Amino acid sequence: MGRGGFLLVSAALVACGGGTGSGSASQSGGSSGTGDEGTTHASHATTSTSGDSATGEEPTTGGGQSGTQSGSSSEATVTVTATGSTTVDVTATEATSGTTSIDPSVSGTTGTSDGTTSDGTTGTSDGTTTSDGTTTNAESSTGPDCIPAEEVCNDFDDDCDGNIDNVDVGKDGICDCLNIALVGNQGANPSAEFQDWLEAQGTQVDRISTNPAEVLDKGLLNKYDIIILDYLIRGYTAEEALTTQTWVEAGGGLMAMTGFTNQQFVADRPNSLIKPMGLSYNTSKGFFSGPVKAFAPHPITDTLTSISFYGGLFVDIVEDGVAMNQIIMTLPQGAVGVVQDRGDGRLFIFGDEWIEFDSEWKNIPEIKKFWVQTLAWLGPKDSCLVPQ
Repeated sequence: MGRGGFLLVSAALVACGGGTGSGSASQSGGSSGTGDEGTTHASHATTSTSGDSATGEEPTTGGGQSGTQSGSSSEATVTVTATGSTTVDVTATEATSGTTSIDPSVSGTTGTSDGTTSDGTTGTSDGTTTSDGTTTNAESSTGPDCIPAEEVCNDFDDDCDGNIDNVDVGKDGICDCLNIALVGNQGANPSAEFQDWLEAQGTQVDRISTNPAEVLDKGLLNKYDIIILDYLIRGYTAEEALTTQTWVEAGGGLMAMTGFTNQQFVADRPNSLIKPMGLSYNTSKGFFSGPVKAFAPHPITDTLTSISFYGGLFVDIVEDGVAMNQIIMTLPQGAVGVVQDRGDGRLFIFGDEWIEFDSEWKNIPEIKKFWVQTLAWLGPKDSCLVPQ
């Protein structure tokens, strides 16, 4: 029985002389048929003949439907009236040469094979819907029948505005639903407050791969929307690089930093993950400083005028015919900020690491703005889109 509904079943069985009969079935929605194509089916009837009532179930009953069905033997008439959300099936054991009718006043939400319901709401392939208007197979409920609710981090468009998980309680421009991984250890200067600041904006932040034995596999990476390469403690295998590339192409956002010390491994370690995607750090011109003041138009660089850069490297680009690369920051030695669109995902390779140190982002407003814009661009393309 549906929510708030009740079912009244009455049956009058009138015995007639033996004989056979014929009948037809019709549906008020504009379709009609004969035999077992009607709304109910006497051929599989199981209605009790004792007393004055008969009940059953009919999975195809919806609002405003009616139908008749005939069989053979004694005449029987069964009338079913229901209100609320319910599903009714009426059959009869001895329903012969009789008529079964479904009262058009039956109301409810009945699923159909194309995933829609009789009251116009969208459901799953078997027609099921949940009480808040979303489907049970975790698809967006956006549409004319979406029931607005508070937007939360659940992969649904709860507030029916066409955007999924666009939650930003603090109005800071950073989506609260982001899951971020910082890969490796912190750099030489204090940056613990950077992670605390990210978490204070509502994001979930984990520091991973601080143990050399921990593998960057699919199960680990798939937990995150964005991964940021920090002070890496080792180089990564070709298999880990391929897993990372696959994760990016499926929609992940990867950012890399370098310059933690003036040794070659600060280039080699991140290169082990990013070079197969055509981008790499180059130490041939040594470690050099900025600040960066030359910017190309891009969502990350919007309105920026100066970014800290102390002892970093430039970025090499090898076009592979798959990705789309753009240089967005330069110093005299070369490109120090490169973005790449790759499949459904994105990369941002930056030539230094000072931007995450507490002394910079905490005290220089442009650095904080830089991070807000970077996370917005690296985040999922189809969700977590909050006003900037």
